[in-house]
Amino acid sequence: MKKLFLPLSLLALATFGCNSTGAGGSGKQPTMAEVTAAMTHAGTPGAQHKALEPFVGTWSAKVSFWVDPHAPVMESTGTMVNSWKFGGHYLEQKFEGDMGGMPFEGSGLWGFDVAAGKYIGIWIDSMSTAIMHSSGPVPKDGKTFTSKSEMTDPMSGKAAYGEEVITLDSPTQHTMRMFEDRGGQKVKTMEIVYTRLR
Repeated sequence: MKKLFLPLSLLALATFGCNSTGAGGSGKQPTMAEVTAAMTHAGTPGAQHKALEPFVGTWSAKVSFWVDPHAPVMESTGTMVNSWKFGGHYLEQKFEGDMGGMPFEGSGLWGFDVAAGKYIGIWIDSMSTAIMHSSGPVPKDGKTFTSKSEMTDPMSGKAAYGEEVITLDSPTQHTMRMFEDRGGQKVKTMEIVYTRLR
């Protein structure tokens, strides 16, 4: 049954997914060999996945966040565990700590979409029912990962946009800075400094 499932899933992709745009946008129905080659290419981790290897491990987290940029900074601590999932396809992130004096848990997936040519991520946590989606380009310096993010604004119920910048400072430290778009103004709302524990 498993042997039959994969060819059927490829056939479904060929007739449903690929046929919507055609092979390369030409409107021509792709062959099974073309679909298989495309899926194999899109499903194989590469150099961009290996670029995430320095983030693997257990990290202590020092969190600074600002509800109001003019108000004093609020601080908390936590632990992040990053590990590969599905044989190097995605980096799984698991965070435990506190936020504003309350227990906090979060989980995410970070990877590289080979077909789209960009980094992608999702994040969920115990203080929200929304899912944050993010995507960004391959960093030119190999160390500064910048992505645009989108999630639901709890105040308005509408989409809220932001930016995340993750910098590899050294083999034992990296920093994540989060910015929100507030009326067209880029406002820093969070900074997390991660220090390697193991």
